[in-house]
Amino acid sequence: MEPGFNAFLAFGWCVLAGFLMSMGAGGGGVVAGIGHISILGMTDANAIKVANQVLEFASRIVSVPLYHRQKRLVWSLALSFGTGAPVGAVAGSWFSRTYLSDMDLYRPLFGLLVALVAGRVLYEGWFKPPRRPRVPGASHPRTVEFGWRRARVRFGGEELQFDPGGAALGGFAISFAGSAMGVGGGFLVTPFMASVLLFPMCLVLGTGVVALMLPLTASVLTYLALEVGVDWRLIAVEVPGILAGSLLGPALNRHLDERALKTLVAAVLVAIGVYYLVG
Repeated sequence: MEPGFNAFLAFGWCVLAGFLMSMGAGGGGVVAGIGHISILGMTDANAIKVANQVLEFASRIVSVPLYHRQKRLVWSLALSFGTGAPVGAVAGSWFSRTYLSDMDLYRPLFGLLVALVAGRVLYEGWFKPPRRPRVPGASHPRTVEFGWRRARVRFGGEELQFDPGGAALGGFAISFAGSAMGVGGGFLVTPFMASVLLFPMCLVLGTGVVALMLPLTASVLTYLALEVGVDWRLIAVEVPGILAGSLLGPALNRHLDERALKTLVAAVLVAIGVYYLVG
């Protein structure tokens, strides 16, 4: 573990990370990881992975009740995803603890992940056709049929269908990748639910937030069971920053230009990703 850290710097960076998590700008766990590696100078790859995921979970403490009040959660989809996700999280954590403990190996792989997330954020900001938001109306999305091979959800006068088995397999694969790299996996959950399962974005964001809570918990517990050291003093400073930033994001997002925000985030992530790859 690190001999010390700047508490004010850690708190301030986590306010920014929590703000971006709640804004939906993309890659919240990646932003937290950048802070741990380049701002705080942590050198224990496994400790970074655990800290990233603890902060991702903390942000969800704020965002899940918000999405629930906005009637933007599909519990049957989150449950299906969560069936496979914890298994993938445990497997990913074991794989990472066994094969990605060396910081010299983890750092360039993390840089590649940063660059990929930057590309997705840039695509969403400039090239993805805008979707007209759907208004949920007076009721939550309602699951009218749920079986292993088919589920049907009624929402806003429309009927949505998905394969629960396919959602569980997606949960396994996404959670394996996210846990192995020590990030939440939201950068993969959103395109999976929107582009593969064809759910509207207004439901995807909230459902994805809930769906990742189980694998985040399973991954952190697995790392701890594998005796990964964690600086809980640092976590105690960072979590309040994440919560503050996560509360700030929803209050300010209506006043900010989404395209400009995502372009700025993507540009910073590209620069950092290249630095990690070649540095």
